[in-house]
Amino acid sequence: MDTIDRDISASIRLLMTEFPAVVVLGARQVGKSTLLHHLFPDIRRFDLEKQSDFDLVHHDIEFFLHTNPAPIIFDEAQLSPELFKALRVKIDQNRAISGQYLLSGSSSPELLHHISESLAGRIAICELDPFTWTEATHTPTSRFYDILTDQNWSDFAQLHPTHSFETLIQRCVEGGYPEVVTKTHSTQFRQRWADNYIKTYIERDIRRLFPGLKLDSYRRFIQMLGMSSGQFINHSNLARSLDVSQPTIKSYIDIASGTFLWRHLPVFCANPLKSHTRMPKGYIRDSGLLCFMLNIHSKQTLMNHPHFGFIWECFIAEQILRNLTSRLIPYKAWAYRTDNQSEIDLIIEGPFGVIPIEIKSGISLRRPQLQAITHFMDTHKCPVGIVITNGSEGYQIGPNLVHVPAGCL
Repeated sequence: MDTIDRDISASIRLLMTEFPAVVVLGARQVGKSTLLHHLFPDIRRFDLEKQSDFDLVHHDIEFFLHTNPAPIIFDEAQLSPELFKALRVKIDQNRAISGQYLLSGSSSPELLHHISESLAGRIAICELDPFTWTEATHTPTSRFYDILTDQNWSDFAQLHPTHSFETLIQRCVEGGYPEVVTKTHSTQFRQRWADNYIKTYIERDIRRLFPGLKLDSYRRFIQMLGMSSGQFINHSNLARSLDVSQPTIKSYIDIASGTFLWRHLPVFCANPLKSHTRMPKGYIRDSGLLCFMLNIHSKQTLMNHPHFGFIWECFIAEQILRNLTSRLIPYKAWAYRTDNQSEIDLIIEGPFGVIPIEIKSGISLRRPQLQAITHFMDTHKCPVGIVITNGSEGYQIGPNLVHVPAGCL
């Protein structure tokens, strides 16, 4: 696999200077092992999915750590619950030393449990996502995120697109998984790859992580999530369709979120006395997998699809959140909908305050489209509101409300 510079690289290097251990989480095949080998080629690496490495480490973990001094990389660390306990003891022997151990893992629920139980306070957690479109196209990262961090809101209006609509549509169809991005393949290959990825995810990862789960029901549930991406999720409707209970649907959503397939967006509700929908929102995190689930295999099919607006909203929202993650900018992401159907696509909350973001797939804006975001800004005293379209330039819409072209992200 060709090596592409990842935006998160600097963040991982920084964390290795600050913490005794660092863990890189992410979905299967997002390039965790490739990235760690690229960043730290001289550090010894043990892949716990490889039986010989697993046996070598587990024959006597304490003896292994004693005779193999740090730094060490452990790939697929969730396969070894015993390793975490041994690492805690070893790290505590000299906790002041940073960068002793670097771990990677594909299964968030299992791995996070071991971390919170054994390594809390000793380890930094970072998440590796599929490629952003700036990574996939080898282009510089946008000033958008610097402006957001520095809170120089007026600079948003000065942004100009660095990516064309044609480029973004292609990126949306293909998604961001390295195997698809780094090689020139046919549409048929992308379909076969996505089909095998989903089968492996369910038949291997989910079967191993949740042995009591009804895989047929979960497989149908994943397909329904694809159809529901970008929309508010009615648990009772899904439960009736699958003939399962609402608590089962909630557990399915937790599994899909915890294994990095689904981006869960709870509803923003600063005042519990207000009338807001309680239904959460979310989407399949990789647009390429989402398009495959919806039988979309070309740019033209995507633009003509009845769910194009929802798909585009998910694609843009995920681009923003991936960039915040790679820069270690702490944030919470929300959806927003009142009982009278007033909606905002994405709310982000972080050091920059609470910022509402509206995402439109078109070019022009109409005043009625801005009522929800302007009302939200007034109610919650937001420092800025952002409207994203496929327009050609940034500009000021109104007081503290700016337009940003999608190509600027």
